[in-house]
Amino acid sequence: MTFMFPTELAVVKSKLESEGIECIVLDENTVQAHNFLSQAIGGVRLQVAESNFERAREILEDSGLAEKEKRPDQSEIEKTMNNPKFQKRMKFFLVTLVATTVVFVLTLFVYRYLNRPTDLERLTERNWCLDYIIYQNQEYVPYTISDRIQISLINECSEKLDFDTTGHVHFPGFNSSRINGSWKLENNTISVSQLDTLDFLLERKYEYKINQKELILNSDSLTIYCSNLKYGYY
Repeated sequence: MTFMFPTELAVVKSKLESEGIECIVLDENTVQAHNFLSQAIGGVRLQVAESNFERAREILEDSGLAEKEKRPDQSEIEKTMNNPKFQKRMKFFLVTLVATTVVFVLTLFVYRYLNRPTDLERLTERNWCLDYIIYQNQEYVPYTISDRIQISLINECSEKLDFDTTGHVHFPGFNSSRINGSWKLENNTISVSQLDTLDFLLERKYEYKINQKELILNSDSLTIYCSNLKYGYY
């Protein structure tokens, strides 16, 4: 606190010291010797340790020796946010929300894992477009010849590779009509047999790689690349 004259701080200093708070007075002697310098040097200063500041302020406010510090009124929202009961409820809510989310995500993951389609379902239920084959390091693109008028719609591929659940397989032609035969899934390989044409080329046992976007059949000197029409560019 700052006082114009040393006599003004006597009561305040005595009150604080009676409460066990040590005080320091600055520029008291200067102002006593030359009262007219008080305003120039900022008056007589009364100081306490920083650790005693809040207690000293409360003592002086309660005794009427200092004006109470005006603090801005809290809004209803701020009062609610600072309420310990509200904070406890919010903490409980957030913990519950996080736990529920974790349980839901884990449950969904387990459900999808347990209900993921088998390779047989992926092969027979998805629409595979045969994009091209690599045979003896040469690339070949299918082109089916048909005596029927074919209309290709947007986002539809006419050069399809179909695996039937009945064990029949249908390849697109390579400057020929569609190629029909049999297929079987066993021991993580796909066996193609009994083709009505191009049997020397396509009748093989294939190792395969399958996911949502593509199907790749790989044999000794032949690799067949297919895309899922749902994810492809057709």
